[in-house]
Amino acid sequence: MTPALPAIGTLTQRQQRGMDCVFCGITLVAGSVVDLGPQRLRRGDWVTRWFPRACKRHPEGSAS
Repeated sequence: MTPALPAIGTLTQRQQRGMDCVFCGITLVAGSVVDLGPQRLRRGDWVTRWFPRACKRHPEGSAS
């Protein structure tokens, strides 16, 4: 099941690039990262993927 992620437009560049948790914004360091898997992003006729990451406080990919 794909986790419910915040809208990419609401995230900082660091969160979009996987440097900070997409949910709480904490800076991620080795050993404290949960990869949330590739996500498809469509803007108009342009399609790409982004690779969000979270801290271990959000292991199921939720904001709780």
